[in-house]
Amino acid sequence: MDKRLYGVVPALLTPLNEDGSLDPAGLERLIERQLAAGVHGIFVAGMTGEGSLLDDRLLRELIVHASRIIDGRVPLCAGALRPNTEAVIETAHTVEDAGADLLAATVPTFRSVSQEEIVAHFEAICRNTSLPWMVYGNSGAFTNIEPQTMAALAKLDGVQAVKDTRPDYEGCLKNIMALRGTGVTHLCGGEYLVGPGLLFGSDGNISGVTNLYPELFVSLYNAARSGDLPAVRGASEKIARIHTAAAQTGAWLAAFKYIGARMELMQPFCAAGQAPLSESGRRDLDAFMDTLEGF
Repeated sequence: MDKRLYGVVPALLTPLNEDGSLDPAGLERLIERQLAAGVHGIFVAGMTGEGSLLDDRLLRELIVHASRIIDGRVPLCAGALRPNTEAVIETAHTVEDAGADLLAATVPTFRSVSQEEIVAHFEAICRNTSLPWMVYGNSGAFTNIEPQTMAALAKLDGVQAVKDTRPDYEGCLKNIMALRGTGVTHLCGGEYLVGPGLLFGSDGNISGVTNLYPELFVSLYNAARSGDLPAVRGASEKIARIHTAAAQTGAWLAAFKYIGARMELMQPFCAAGQAPLSESGRRDLDAFMDTLEGF
């Protein structure tokens, strides 16, 4: 198996029971749905996977079960979403042998940090852990990783990929250019830049909507690779509509899980601390899903 992370990689939801424990049966249904659609990798315990809310015990359990289900068919990346360098390294040591092919970490999130501190953060992580890493950038939530910093991170032994989640197209293109030719893969985060990013040279996409409609993302990826611009535009517009419908509920993660429950993939429960889905939000999603025939 090619362990390089590229292509369509769902930011996997974490199926939970009502008491907050892992739902292995739901996890298996969800992963098998992704693999049947032809995704190129799986990313567990990211922000969509509620990774920062999973303690090390539950994170390890999630990785073990995901690795068993995937059984080497695609690479498995797991988030170690902790607020500072020391906590990331500690979590990495706890889960290194659980079955992931690489781990992911954000910039430090406990305060705003400089670009130099971002590089030092990942230098320490790579130096003190054994698995390769995906840099998890999210400029809408954390300190932005500038293009020159991306280029510096790409030189670190241990950095294999970058997930670049951002609301601005210009920043996305600059980071794609910064990583071009380095051997580190660039993966657009989120739903709105997947089509444009792939056409400009991104190596793939990681997003939450992929959980629900993986075939749509795989078809977009293939269309971008073959230069079928009308198909890219059509798939991109559908993806944007789905994300917008979930976001308009005010509880996008709960909305994703609600749709997943309607599809009989998982239970709708979120980890403690996530915004719940309102009754009006459920009604809006029910009405929206009735319009999705043929997606």
